[in-house]
Amino acid sequence: MRVALVYPDYYQSGCIEGEPQGRIHLGSGYLAACLKQAGHDTAFLHLVEPISRECFLEWLNSRDAGLVAFSSTSLMFPKVRQMARWAKEETGLPVVAGGVHPTLDPFGSLEEESIDFVCVGEGEAVLVELAEALEGRGEVDEVTSLMGRWRGRDFANPVRPLLEDLDLLPFPDRSIFDMERMAPDQAERISIMASRGCPYRCRYCSNHAQRSTYPNAARYVRFRSVDNVLTEVEGLAEHAEGVDHVRFDDDILTLHPRWFEEFARQYRRRVDLPFICNSRVDLLDEEKIAKLKEAGCKTICMGIESGNPWLRRNVLGRRMSDKKILDAFRLCRKYGIGTVSLNMMGFPQEDFSMVLDTIKLNGRAEPGITQITVFYPFPGTELYHACREQGLLADEATDTLFTRRSALKLDGINPAQLELVSEYFTALAWMYHEIFALPEGLSRPLERAADFALSSERIPHEWKRKAAERLLRRLPWEWYLTTKY
Repeated sequence: MRVALVYPDYYQSGCIEGEPQGRIHLGSGYLAACLKQAGHDTAFLHLVEPISRECFLEWLNSRDAGLVAFSSTSLMFPKVRQMARWAKEETGLPVVAGGVHPTLDPFGSLEEESIDFVCVGEGEAVLVELAEALEGRGEVDEVTSLMGRWRGRDFANPVRPLLEDLDLLPFPDRSIFDMERMAPDQAERISIMASRGCPYRCRYCSNHAQRSTYPNAARYVRFRSVDNVLTEVEGLAEHAEGVDHVRFDDDILTLHPRWFEEFARQYRRRVDLPFICNSRVDLLDEEKIAKLKEAGCKTICMGIESGNPWLRRNVLGRRMSDKKILDAFRLCRKYGIGTVSLNMMGFPQEDFSMVLDTIKLNGRAEPGITQITVFYPFPGTELYHACREQGLLADEATDTLFTRRSALKLDGINPAQLELVSEYFTALAWMYHEIFALPEGLSRPLERAADFALSSERIPHEWKRKAAERLLRRLPWEWYLTTKY
């Protein structure tokens, strides 16, 4: 069977001017590879820009597919819903949706009548078995991890256990991607994942909700063998042109000490490319950072999220001190490793003074790159349930976290403040960095004056924007580059 696999990979409500769209989606690559391994074919539609009904159906009708499969996040699901309707109305083909959103909200996903099935959890084996059942080599309504409607009957099968040995998966099929249509930075990197899952219970993140769906949830975090990972990287690096680094997209590459020790020893010996990875500040000490540097790490992305300790601990579920955050960024500077700080605002119970705490902590941490997003309550997460119980959910539609608007009814932060911080976060962090560098007798009153100028509703918003724009123009080059991340 040929499976028409569709992945929407663009947004229209963002606020980052000129932000390129279209990135390697390893999930689609794994699905295509597993279908190919089982003798099936994939027609892949990687949507990096909006598509009309006519163009979508022209593509679908020309592919001779027997199944339409969508992979979707929560932010992209409205696009999937629309395309599923087009597909069903025109072709009548069976439609399945998988990915994070159908896993977090399977019943809500099935409210769209054009979607016949949803896959709950990891989908490689499910998609293969569904394709084979549709060909007559099995019963559709007996495929585990699948739920939906078949031949007039609703069914909901148990979720299958997680695949515990990731080395059993084929490498992602990257031939499905058209690199010429990708964001420019995709040609410069090899994107790869060495693991799946995260053990932490950050209340805004979907990991804790996804983990709870599996019968073997204790094995939610799994790492491929170091040899398996580096064999894939070596093969890709050998044939890649213009690639200058490897990007590990794992939630936390440094999670397991023994695995990381072996990885650090072998990477530099086998791969002649620097790499970028994600980690947590409370999992980094001087010894580990020194090994990362020796292995070839050029940049580490770390979540600050909120600069307010109370909010970070009690609302977000992140138990890390300001000192731990500052120490991790300081040690990276010491060893010449670049840093990216990941931040959010617009949380329930957050007021603007807490947003200023986030800006200030970035000013003290001196990250190489700063990123600020607006919190979005993903279905199934603890914060989503809290927001719903408190009546905070609004009807604000968005398809990206990079927006100046909130999906919540906020009391402590107004839309003008969200817009100002979204656009000028880096400039404001630099301003506080410069203030904190002054003697205490001068820095304290200047900090209070800056707090007042940004917080006061008596100062017109346009004046604040003009002042922030002047700050932006004064940024030294090493800070200015961060605004282009």
